[in-house]
Amino acid sequence: MTWPSIRNFLQIPHHLTGKGVGIAVVDGRFPNHPDIAATSRRNTYLVKTSEPDPVPSLMTADDGPWTRGRHGLAAAAAAAGSGLISQGLYTGSAPDADLYLLETGRLNTDQDVECKIAAALDWLYLNWRRYRIRGVVVTIAATRDTGLLPWQADPIRIGCEKLAADGLLVVAATGNTQELTSNGPASSPSVLSVGGVIVPEDADIRYAKPYYGCRGTTFEGKWVPEIVAPAKNIVLPAPFVSLEERQSHFTARFDNLPEGYARTEGTSFAAPIVLGCAACLWQAQPSWTAGQVKAAIVESSAVVGQWTELHAGLVDVKAAIHADTSVEESDPPYTLWCSWKEKDSFERLKAIKAQEETSIASAALLSYCDAPIFPETQEQVLFLTGSRSGRVRAAAITALAFYQEALSIQDYCRILHDDSRFVRMAALFALSRSPGLHHQLKDEVAGLFSDSDLDIRYCAIKLAGNIRDEAFVKPLLSGIEDDAIHERVSIFAARCSALVAITGIQFEPEPRWLEEQGIYSERSTCGRVHIARKWRQWASYLSP
Repeated sequence: MTWPSIRNFLQIPHHLTGKGVGIAVVDGRFPNHPDIAATSRRNTYLVKTSEPDPVPSLMTADDGPWTRGRHGLAAAAAAAGSGLISQGLYTGSAPDADLYLLETGRLNTDQDVECKIAAALDWLYLNWRRYRIRGVVVTIAATRDTGLLPWQADPIRIGCEKLAADGLLVVAATGNTQELTSNGPASSPSVLSVGGVIVPEDADIRYAKPYYGCRGTTFEGKWVPEIVAPAKNIVLPAPFVSLEERQSHFTARFDNLPEGYARTEGTSFAAPIVLGCAACLWQAQPSWTAGQVKAAIVESSAVVGQWTELHAGLVDVKAAIHADTSVEESDPPYTLWCSWKEKDSFERLKAIKAQEETSIASAALLSYCDAPIFPETQEQVLFLTGSRSGRVRAAAITALAFYQEALSIQDYCRILHDDSRFVRMAALFALSRSPGLHHQLKDEVAGLFSDSDLDIRYCAIKLAGNIRDEAFVKPLLSGIEDDAIHERVSIFAARCSALVAITGIQFEPEPRWLEEQGIYSERSTCGRVHIARKWRQWASYLSP
């Protein structure tokens, strides 16, 4: 079985290869693989952003084995892989673009993600003009919420907004599970959010089906995704080190692909494809700003009836070259936020009291995120947790989240049951930052494991995993088999992680997991159901 390349499926014009355009990919590690290393046609630079005073160094290929950094390899290759090992057959969307690989180091914890990704974004802010980098792609999972919090609550989204306001194109993957709104910085207002489609074997986009990725409306009212690209059946480098490893790959053993390549899936690779397409656009239209390129990509996208549920079209480089790039001029969100933070306390307090102006009140409230707040102001902010506007309530709670004990147990009992999903998410965020109240509010948290909103359910379960109270075991187990059967993949995984954190026990799937078997495949569903039943069986032994 053979499969189309990225460029063939997207019908990118042959003469547009991203030549002379610099793009950056942020990931944990990158191997010195020939497909992403420097060639005679382009340069690749490695930047170890977690080290003191990082400086780009030319990256050349080595002989392998390339056993580490495979996610980074696939992401970089999707954007600008040279296809060297396949004799140029399976390249990224912009094979001649200059690559800047921002290597963060291992991302084992949420704190690692926030600190190390922030360091990479800071390096870009200081250096993107110097090195003529036009855009960056970030493919990480969310650490704080699923797009229902204001972007000002998340240091990664703040970094992305700062870059976008400065003129850099920021692209991010939406995430791979359909029950969540967004699983990463794609929810940020100025970030180009990328979902996916499933590439058919005949490469005909009319038969491409929607990928299962995240979708929904964020706190700011942004729909995710804004654009789609190949997210399944993408042929990318797969450096198997043995025949046994190849045979354990779910698709490689059946496909007729060049050695060292295999099909993969995920919006982590759809997003870099879009960044590569942006590089091709800049090659054709070098004077365009990041805002013009973003507008051209979205406005010219090709929409097919089969994926109308995504409310987004497939990236189309050929059409985008001639798109109307007139962008309505307005201050970027980051600039507006900074302007509110610079106002004096009296002016902000006046805006906060003007509750009828929801957008103004919210903006003023969010200017206090991680900033000093006076007692009189804190009292007014607390009062607004009972505002008629759900978004004002959520903004007030988010601002108070940065001040431990600003909210009482009685406050939490009220806001965790608010009818607005944005308020309940803000309440969970605030509670996550008040460990002294965790055990007193464990019943309230457990009650959200069955919340009607799946984003809330997911984040409540994640919080339980961090609290690690044995009282959570029974409510975690009560919904685990239903989540497995109904393919609520993220929520099921969160339940399992929480149970492992609390009990120290872990069960393996049966049938065993094979690389690239797909999280929504029948095999994966059977594996999850098996794990769920193992947990239920374990629980039965504990019952008197």
